[in-house]
Amino acid sequence: MDNPDWLTERPIAHRGLFDDERPENTLPAFRHAAASGIPIECDIQLGQDGLLLVVHDRNLRRLAGSDVSVSEVGPRQLAELRIGRTAERIPTLAEVLAEVNGAVPVLLDVRHYGLTLSSDLERLVARAISGYHGPLALQSFDPVSVTRFRRLARDHPVGQVSGSLSSAGRVASLLGRSMAANLLSRPDFISYELTALPSPYVSFWRKGRTLLAWTVHSRQEEARATGLADNFIFDGYLPDAYRQR
Repeated sequence: MDNPDWLTERPIAHRGLFDDERPENTLPAFRHAAASGIPIECDIQLGQDGLLLVVHDRNLRRLAGSDVSVSEVGPRQLAELRIGRTAERIPTLAEVLAEVNGAVPVLLDVRHYGLTLSSDLERLVARAISGYHGPLALQSFDPVSVTRFRRLARDHPVGQVSGSLSSAGRVASLLGRSMAANLLSRPDFISYELTALPSPYVSFWRKGRTLLAWTVHSRQEEARATGLADNFIFDGYLPDAYRQR
């Protein structure tokens, strides 16, 4: 499908517009971005009992000081967990969509950790966004997930995420960096790690596709991203487009 204009018009806030008082991937961070007219990116994982949790890490050690995997978090734990020293908790996808309510575009980064044959995550996300009327796109590192969303969420653009993949094994990182699976998954756009750009693989697959660069942390990196990509995902500073406003 054709990509919407918003994917290239305005820089996208990584995990919301967060700071010490508004932690990443929380309702206050998303509320702050929406009030500032800034599109948001957020991470989606599958917890227990079909919970779609908005959280990046595989486990909660860094965020909540709890050595528990996100996949093990159920309703009771979700109600009890708090992020850092704040009163904030991990929101669900439904809560985030209700909070944003179409005010700004939303980019959902759907995350699998480890290999799985189950399509539960994709099916539940597709069901959750089916009644959402605001601008929304999906992306994933997992080409299988991208392929599934191309079928399950036809009304929304779907992107392939990649980069240096330094934490993956040698073969897995090479396959991921090259995005060879694009031949089958046919993503609408590409989201690629800024530090791994320029890339011959990106140059090959970019033809006719929007390219997002992630993650930009400064005005210096912004200048580089602007020269290499169509748009970028940022955190830790405010891009020039918003400073001017």
